[in-house]
Amino acid sequence: MRRLLLALAVGIAVVAPAALALSPATPQPARCGSGDALSWSLPGACQHVDEPPAGVDPTEPVSTAELRARDGGSAGAYDAAEALGVPAPVQAAAASPAVTCEGDGSGGYRTQAMYVVEAGRSNRYAALLPSFRLWAAGVDDVVNRSAALTGGVRKVRFVTEPDGGACVAKVLNVTVPAGSMSSFNATISAVQALGYADPSRKYLMWTDATVLCGVASMYPDATDGQGNPNNGRYAQYARIDSGCWGFGDGAAQHSVEAHELLHTLGGVMSTAPHGTRAGHCWDESDTMCYADGGGFAMKQVCPAEREYLLDCNNDDYFSTYPDPGSWLDTHWNAADSRFLIGGGDGSGGGAPGTPTVLGATIAVNNPAVPGLATQATIAPSLPAGRTVASVQWKSARADCVFGSPAELQTSVTCAATASAPTTVTATLTDSTGASRTVTSPLTFATGTTRPVTVAFPAGTATAVCTGAAFPLTARVVDTASGQPVKGLAVALTKQTATMTAPAAAGSPLTTVEGTAVLSQTATVATTYRARTTAGTVYAAGGPATLVATPARCATSLTAELDRSAAYYGDPVSVSGRLTAAVPSGVTLAVRLTTAAGRVLPLGTTKTGADGRFGLVVKPTESGVVSVVLTVSTAYAAATATAGSLVVSSPATLITGAVDRTEVGFGQNVTVTGTLRRDAGGTVTALAAKPVAVYVAPAGGGAAVRVGAATTTPDGRFTAVVPLKVSGVLSVTYAGAAGQPAASSAIGPVTAGTWTTAVTAATSASTVAAGGSVTLSGTATRTYGSTTLPAPGLRLKVTFRATGSATSTVVATPTTAANGTFTLRVLPKAAGTWTVSVPAVAGYTAAEAAALTIGVG
Repeated sequence: MRRLLLALAVGIAVVAPAALALSPATPQPARCGSGDALSWSLPGACQHVDEPPAGVDPTEPVSTAELRARDGGSAGAYDAAEALGVPAPVQAAAASPAVTCEGDGSGGYRTQAMYVVEAGRSNRYAALLPSFRLWAAGVDDVVNRSAALTGGVRKVRFVTEPDGGACVAKVLNVTVPAGSMSSFNATISAVQALGYADPSRKYLMWTDATVLCGVASMYPDATDGQGNPNNGRYAQYARIDSGCWGFGDGAAQHSVEAHELLHTLGGVMSTAPHGTRAGHCWDESDTMCYADGGGFAMKQVCPAEREYLLDCNNDDYFSTYPDPGSWLDTHWNAADSRFLIGGGDGSGGGAPGTPTVLGATIAVNNPAVPGLATQATIAPSLPAGRTVASVQWKSARADCVFGSPAELQTSVTCAATASAPTTVTATLTDSTGASRTVTSPLTFATGTTRPVTVAFPAGTATAVCTGAAFPLTARVVDTASGQPVKGLAVALTKQTATMTAPAAAGSPLTTVEGTAVLSQTATVATTYRARTTAGTVYAAGGPATLVATPARCATSLTAELDRSAAYYGDPVSVSGRLTAAVPSGVTLAVRLTTAAGRVLPLGTTKTGADGRFGLVVKPTESGVVSVVLTVSTAYAAATATAGSLVVSSPATLITGAVDRTEVGFGQNVTVTGTLRRDAGGTVTALAAKPVAVYVAPAGGGAAVRVGAATTTPDGRFTAVVPLKVSGVLSVTYAGAAGQPAASSAIGPVTAGTWTTAVTAATSASTVAAGGSVTLSGTATRTYGSTTLPAPGLRLKVTFRATGSATSTVVATPTTAANGTFTLRVLPKAAGTWTVSVPAVAGYTAAEAAALTIGVG
């Protein structure tokens, strides 16, 4: 029952001890009203009371026998936690009441267990003392096993007493005045009046009452450090009424006692990443999480088996190794409580934990200057034995780019126009495949105008090729830092000697390298200017000037092949470089010249910005490969020989098999096989190719084509063939350009002759003159031990008049798919009617018994 414990560990009240209620040092909740699902209680305190869970009524008394049967955080819970991979010895399970012995059993900051009953009611202390001790050990087990999740050790520092060489929680037997159980505050006042108000104690009270389920005090102060008010500044109290005692024995249960004690240790703050306004959490499953009316919908984040343990993903209130820089690392962490052995920031017999799950923190150097690079770093927390496998950076802004998007440290640069805050996200994956995603804000500094420098990298003059496209490149850098500026518009103009004023050429944006590129052509000397306009971040820059002087460019061309031999149609790479004043975007032709002098075009390619080119061609003949630049107004002609290439034809491999070698005439056989290409030992499938099936007759003569198929993408084929010829079966590929024909004999096959039989009957033995009768029957065929209907057989029906020696063919019906036939005849004279199967290819002859029909 999931809710049997989740909703049982219900209330949280924030109270101050009565003796301190009027002290100026009493902490005040930041908020305490209906908006926080809290209501005012005592001065300086708040209280939240929950509805009881479905199916449980905490106001109903529970018998002592039923309570003694409850195991608390016992062996069943141990098994469930072990299934989650929490390391601990079997003896650590709370199958016994033993808890850790520490010091003299009473000194220092400790949890004091108490049985509390009103005067005048039955005192069940003696009967239930073993159960109280066992349930206390279960609380300790919850804390210890939860600490192990993050590689640390934490135990509840109980007030203890010896028990047979071990220690058990010391449980006080406390009687309070009648009426003291009417409310949590009344109970606190009653036990304080008896002296239980020591700030170095957390009072864990099993209250023998039927008023509520569970409630505890907590100060809503998330301040980090040992001075947190939940860490011993004031006495704190947890109350559990009898209906909710001793749960927690199971994977989907939790200990109500552990839930309430964790409140007194400071969990859960409303400002935690998954905290509610009523002191719980909403990221299930977790001892402290449930729908408490605190303003958040529940979300299943961790498995249900995690219900027994503390803090799903260890990021809200309890971790011995919080991610460095995370919320829990910089706010109050209950695992640091001095009431826990190993707490106190790792002092007092314990030590900080080590990562057992992948963690990460992110840092971004904010604010960034729009258009300039800023640094972003992800710091992994790796469990022992793991390494970083990959890093992936991204931003919510599409115009942000990363300098090293797969590294732990990178630069991020957004457009010069960016102003609204955005986010940067990094996903870290370790060597086990576990991943962690962290996100940081990225903010921008605007409002000051920074000077920029605009220049043409080519200088103040450059030679270009007449009429050919060339990249006009301007670069913008931040003057103060010398960094390139991204996403800034550069206004380009052009002017020739015949123009009275400059004309706009375009306004490209700068890249992350600070360059703005615009394709231009020039046939006469042209002056280009570049400038930027002032904005909210950058002052106006420029102008920079460049004079482009066109001429026919001298060229030099090199080329090479990646191989000297290839098989028909296989890819061959041709590459090289064109040297010219403006080498980019130049079209080159790739050709092959055969030994006979024929020139075969193989394709065209264009040069890149550095003049380099590359093209994959598929030659079908041998020859010399060359690359040619034809003469134009822009370029002088150039030719380069890439090399000689020998093209060979690959071999064709065909295989075949048949499922049966002997069948009755016309029955189907299935022929399967493969068709593959062998290029010097590299065997690949031949897909979508036709394959024919032939039978060479045993008696000689030309082979007969009996079927065909087309190969699948993996080179396989299947042909279903009706076999009507006996002889040698084979499969054949007829061949194609560059792929020779091939054939493979499968072996002899036999199309056997069927033995036929036919039956016939008449609808009447006598018919009136001019009347009709119906002849019907069945034809069958037999081969070996198999007898089947004989469909599609042409029959012959004859009539012989009484006293005549001559028979006349009356009809030639064909059998149906099931081998039957039906024929209506009009007898004109008495005589006999005979149905027969003539002998045809693959079938023997057969005749049915004659039928006599009289005419009266």
